Amino acid sequence: MKRREFLTTSSALMATMFAPNLFAKESFTIYGAPALPSIVIAVVLLQGKINRKVSTNLEIWKNPDQLRAGVASGKFKVMMSPSNVAVNLRNQGQNIAMFNNLTNGINRLMVKDKNIKAPEDLIGKKLIMPFKNDMPDIVFRALFRKLNIDISKIDIFYAATPPEAVTHFLTKDYDATFLPEPMASVTILRGKQRGLSIYKALDFLDFWVEAFKTKPLIPQAGIVVDVNYYDKNRALFDILQSDLEDALKWIMNNKQSAANIGSSCLPAPIPAIAQSLESPNLSVTRARDIKDEAMKFFEIIMEFNPKLIGSKLPDKSFFI
Repeated sequence: MKRREFLTTSSALMATMFAPNLFAKESFTIYGAPALPSIVIAVVLLQGKINRKVSTNLEIWKNPDQLRAGVASGKFKVMMSPSNVAVNLRNQGQNIAMFNNLTNGINRLMVKDKNIKAPEDLIGKKLIMPFKNDMPDIVFRALFRKLNIDISKIDIFYAATPPEAVTHFLTKDYDATFLPEPMASVTILRGKQRGLSIYKALDFLDFWVEAFKTKPLIPQAGIVVDVNYYDKNRALFDILQSDLEDALKWIMNNKQSAANIGSSCLPAPIPAIAQSLESPNLSVTRARDIKDEAMKFFEIIMEFNPKLIGSKLPDKSFFI
């Protein structure tokens, strides 16, 4: 993408995300996560047919607690959410449902020592990650428990956000960090700037599949909706789903341009986003179409720590 094209695209996205409603269309805000799947939403805001119907906006929440507060207040009607958070909120009485799955697994284990190649190699090491008792902490601990690796033998520390985890990992004596993309790729880029070699230690999804005997996906996040709002706007959500499918196809064929767009909504530089798009594990599958896989995932969490999903599995109506 040429500089002029990039500036035009970025300006258009920023206008779409933050400008007031100038044409008296109904506002349609999606609250995205600070992670790679939000790029798919951002592309929809630029290219999607949904823009003919409503005035679209994208706002990025900073942490799961902000997401929870937005849902509890009734402000968030359409949002990207970790799947465990969505189930937990539903079990607390929030009338929400899972609309689709946006990732098959976007967490990466990044290390300073290239000899760390397997989960057991982390024993005796210091690791930092964001969001204690949320994604990615949940899948990390669940896998290590399944592998019979004593998690207490790994010194785990937590940061408030992924960017904070990156900073601590690169500036302090941590051996590893477990991060969602594109922040995992940011560690490589910023590490080089500091004279550090950072490596992707292992394919977490491969170990997950082998340990739990699942299909190659971890349905850890997707778009979640307020059910009443969804029921009143089903035709609009059909357009949204079609737009998301088109956006993902476009992204995979235009990775550099997609990275340019992503830099307007994610806390990562363009080269890191582009690198993360080389193996993104993105998805736009309707929740009802992966119901069995999602239930298996929630059963794993339930066995690991029931409180993380509100001590109850969701019923079938959760998947729409």
